[in-house]
Parts: sequence; C-alpha cells; structure tokens
Amino acid sequence: MEDSLKPEDLQRFIPFDELSAAAVQELIPHFRVSRKGAGKIVFKRGVQDDDCHFLLEGTLDLADESFKVVTIQGDAEENLLALDASHPVHRSAAITKTACTIASIKRDYLQLISTWVELSGELPDDEDTDWLETLLTSDLFSHFPPSNIQQLLARFEEREVRLGDVIIREGDTADECFVLKEGRAVVTRTHNHHVTTLAALSSGALFGEDSLISQLPRSASITMSSDGVVLALSRENFNSLMKTPVLEYIAESELPDLLENSDVGVIILDVRSRQDAADSPILHARHVALSDLRALIPTLSSSFLYIVAGETRAEAAAYILSEAGLDVRVLSH
Repeated sequence: MEDSLKPEDLQRFIPFDELSAAAVQELIPHFRVSRKGAGKIVFKRGVQDDDCHFLLEGTLDLADESFKVVTIQGDAEENLLALDASHPVHRSAAITKTACTIASIKRDYLQLISTWVELSGELPDDEDTDWLETLLTSDLFSHFPPSNIQQLLARFEEREVRLGDVIIREGDTADECFVLKEGRAVVTRTHNHHVTTLAALSSGALFGEDSLISQLPRSASITMSSDGVVLALSRENFNSLMKTPVLEYIAESELPDLLENSDVGVIILDVRSRQDAADSPILHARHVALSDLRALIPTLSSSFLYIVAGETRAEAAAYILSEAGLDVRVLSH
C-alpha cells in the first residue's frame, strides 16, 4: 500500500522532481500502489483511465495499435513519465514482462500538480515558507494599522483542504476571501469551454477579495494542487478590517485640478463594462476590463498616480493595484 511508498520513489519522475521531499510526502496518501506478476495487464488500449501510472520496479511492454512494442524498465534513466499518459484514453496496452510495482494517482491530481510546478518557476522549500511573514510583508499590509492586523488574524476561520478541492468556483457569488496558510493552488478561468490556467498560489497568498468588493460573480476558480489549510474571512470582517483601511477616494470635482497641478503623472483607468465605457467615455481614461487588470500590473509604473473609475468595480480595481504597491485613488461622484 501507499505506506511503503517513499518520496525518493517519486522524485525521479516528472513533475515530482521539482518538489521538495516534504511536498512529495504530502502527496503519498493520494497514490495507490499495486504489485503485479509477469504477464498481467496494467491497462488496455482504447480504454479511458482516470489514473496515471508510474513504473517503480520491474519491466513491462507498451504495445500500440500497430503492434509496435516499447519496453519500459523501472530502473532505467529514461523512465521519467507516467505510462502512456498523454491522453485519457490509452493509445497503448501495458503488459508486465516481470513482476512490477506501480504507483497510480488520479489524472486530475497529476494535472494540478504539473500545472502548479510549471507556473511557479523556482520552488521554495515548503518547510521554510512562513505564510504569515509572506502575507504581512506584502505591499497591501503597509496600509493597515496594527490593531486591524491583530483583529484580522483572530477572525480568520481555519479549514483543512485536500488536493483537488475547489476553494472558489468561477461564477459563484462571493461571501468570503481566503489566505492560503499551507499548501499550493492554481487559478483557472473558463471561456468557450476552454480552461486557461492563470497563476500558481503558494502559502501566504490572499485570494477571492476582488469579488467581495466588486459584488460581481467569481471571475476564476481556485483549486488545491496539494493538501493544505486555508483561512477564510467573512465579507463583514473583510470590509471593516481590510477594505476600509486600503481604499482612498477622490471626488470627480477634484480631478481637473489634480490633472493640472499634480507633481506626478496621473493615469485614469476605466474598469466599467465595455458597453458603459463606450456609451459615456471618460476623458483621458484608458479602458481596462477588471478581469484583465492583474495581467496588466507588470506594465504599470509606481512613479504614477492611478485614478480608477467604475463604482464598485473601481473599488475592486483599486484594491488590486494597492496589493501591487501602486498609489491609487477611487473616483467618486
């Protein structure tokens, strides 16, 4: 069973080679280990398989529809990938030549792990990651009085989560935001039935606050790519402890004087719907869809003051920009 599986058994395979031993150890309960004698079928060609299989020990043959046979040896350096895992319907049959030990994991789980590894780049050692330090040293928390931070930490609700759990589902109504205390997650968005992966989250990440402020449905899904712990914060606590200290406002009547006399450059961002922006354009404003704002942040300079128009959408946009350390105001009527 999986209790005989060790991190080093998996770390020679992609994508586990990019994870720390501690991270791989967390994944072991999600594996099923099977032992098969010689001449046994591991999987059949043309059959859909919800699992991916890794050959730990022994030798087996993969035979495709043309009867081309590829022999895989468990201890070979070339044995780096799950067996015939490029498609959920097997294109080859797998038959053991000798006694074999095989570790299997759900295909969806492997995809989540692979996606997180691909997006996150150089990985920190999970044991050395301090979620609280990561959270509190972000640009956003420089706006918070110490008393708010103390209350915030006291009001988080801690929840254990598992690999594959959907913490936020795209299209749902928002009533909480979250901090990832332990574990890893991926952010995805669906358009025309096509799923795009947007980001990888590690411990200390704050997420789900955009929809709380904008009062719009969730714009993306957040799915765990490991076991972990999340901290949930209610809308009421978020508004009183996080939203209010961060957002600053400027009246529309003050805007002409600011544009004329500001010591720094001023950029106006219009985050209303495309139709509203077209029907009543704001002079000198650049239209940006709220869902695209995070992707735009790397192109924005901290040398400018950003004025955001668009009512509740503007508040959400201003919060996102403040998280990135930019100087921003919400345009109010």
